[in-house]
Amino acid sequence: MQPHLVRWQQQYGSQGLQIVYVDDARRDSMANAQRLAAAAPYAWYYDVGGRWASACSVRAYPTAYIVTQRDGYRVVWEGIPVLSTAATEQAIQAALRR
Repeated sequence: MQPHLVRWQQQYGSQGLQIVYVDDARRDSMANAQRLAAAAPYAWYYDVGGRWASACSVRAYPTAYIVTQRDGYRVVWEGIPVLSTAATEQAIQAALRR
C-alpha cells in the first residue's frame, strides 16, 4: 500500500477524489493483491491479463491518472506519482477545483 495514496484518499475523498488502484496481474500474484487490497482505504482492481494496462499503454509502474467526471470522463493528469508527490497533489487539487 502506498502511503501517499492513503493520505490523498483520506484528505480529498470528501471532496470527490476516489483512488482506484489497478494491480497488473502480469506483475503481481492474486494472493499478494488480496493482502494489499484488504488493508487499503481505496478501491482496488486486479487487472487479469493486464488488459487495462495494455489499453492505457502503461509503460512504467506505478502510473497514475487523474480523471474528472465533469463533462464526461476525461484524463486531466497522467504521471508517476512517486517521482513527485507534490506535483501530483497539485494536480489533484486543480482537478477538484474544476
